[in-house]
Amino acid sequence: VHGTFNNLQFPIIFQPDMFFQPKRRIAFGKNISLVDGGDMFFSELQTLTVTVNLQKVMGKGLALRAKEQFPDVYVEYEKACRSKKITTERPYIYKREESVADELTDLKPHRINIKNPVKWFLLFATKRHWRQNSRIEDIESGLKWLQNNCKEEGIQSLAMSALGCALGGLNWADVAPLMCKYLDKIGIPVEIYLPREYPIEPQHLTESHLLTR
Repeated sequence: VHGTFNNLQFPIIFQPDMFFQPKRRIAFGKNISLVDGGDMFFSELQTLTVTVNLQKVMGKGLALRAKEQFPDVYVEYEKACRSKKITTERPYIYKREESVADELTDLKPHRINIKNPVKWFLLFATKRHWRQNSRIEDIESGLKWLQNNCKEEGIQSLAMSALGCALGGLNWADVAPLMCKYLDKIGIPVEIYLPREYPIEPQHLTESHLLTR
């Protein structure tokens, strides 16, 4: 399977069905875009969010993808869990210093021309235990920390999934306004990738719903 990026064709090495341009983007508020479709790992924003638990297990979803594609991310995550540098109240930022281009394709010696190819990873705990569902109060705790610390930590732009809305069992209609409440105030570009697991009612994609809190 091949994908095209900036007129360059290359083979995809992981989940090729996910590699395509977003179907649409919905911009609202001061700095937020909702992204329907596409692959977050190919985002041009500086920092990618990987949702995790606190048990050193990256077994499904974005976490498994990060572990398989970027083994050093798993090493950092495991260390952060062991040292309790990551909690439900404090995400952990892995300030990676290498380009992600090689890991995202197996076309050698060429690289994809990605803006901000040196990505940081925000490890955001949406579950306490991998067997449990996400708790919306934990999502809010992590978002509060992010709002208060993102600029100090040097985060310039941020791509996120819908926190806790896939394997975590939470509903977009509840989580999205909470995310937007905090992310609308952080003063950097933010992409939120919509859940793939279920259709979203059109009214839950409106600014009047998302910025009600």
